[in-house]
Formats: sequence, C-alpha cells, structure tokens
Amino acid sequence: MRAFEICLNGEKLCIAGIGEDGVLSAIISWVTGKSGADLHLYLGGLINPGKEHVSWIEHRNLSVGDVIQVKVVEGNSVDEPTRRTTDETAKALEDRKEYVRRMAKQLGLRIQEGSKEPPS
Repeated sequence: MRAFEICLNGEKLCIAGIGEDGVLSAIISWVTGKSGADLHLYLGGLINPGKEHVSWIEHRNLSVGDVIQVKVVEGNSVDEPTRRTTDETAKALEDRKEYVRRMAKQLGLRIQEGSKEPPS
C-alpha cells in the first residue's frame, strides 16, 4: 500500500496509509490574524467505503526552522491511527431522506427538495 512516512526535525513521527480506497493528506497550516497565530501539522484522511475519518497527527505545533519531511513509501503495514471516527450523523440523515423518498413514491406524493421558502 502507498503511505506517507512523516519526520519532524529528523525524528520519525509515523507511517500513515489508508489502503486502496480513500484519501490521505499531510497538511502544514499557518494561520494568523487579530486573534493570534498558529503553525501546525495535520496528517489524516478518509477510508472508504465506510467513510471512516482517521488521523495520526491532529495538531502538532510547529516552530520557525522546523523541517518536515514527507516521504512517499510502499509497504504492507502502517501505524495505527491515533483517532478513528465515522460520520454516523450524515449517514443517518441520508438514510432517513431515502426512506421518506421511498414512502412518498409509494403513497403517490411529490417531494420538493432544496426549497429555501419557509413552509406556509
């Protein structure tokens, strides 16, 4: 499997991979403004088909001069994510919408989706 090996200042932090179906992202963010500044590293992704969000590094603070190395590697094993979550709420909502669509069709009702107007 394709994976990312992440090192910070020469120290290996982890090897992350999501398998054959999903998204893997390494993100370095610099956010600044009136409320302050934040420089950090994120490493995570999405494993399909279960829509499982995974992360290995959620918010690693960085400093000026830090060296982040992302090496793309191939291997049979990766480190376990530190966090796994599924978007149950979104799936449950989609399941309910599909149920309502089926019931409306069976009852001969018409559903108007995406209406911005308040009900009368």
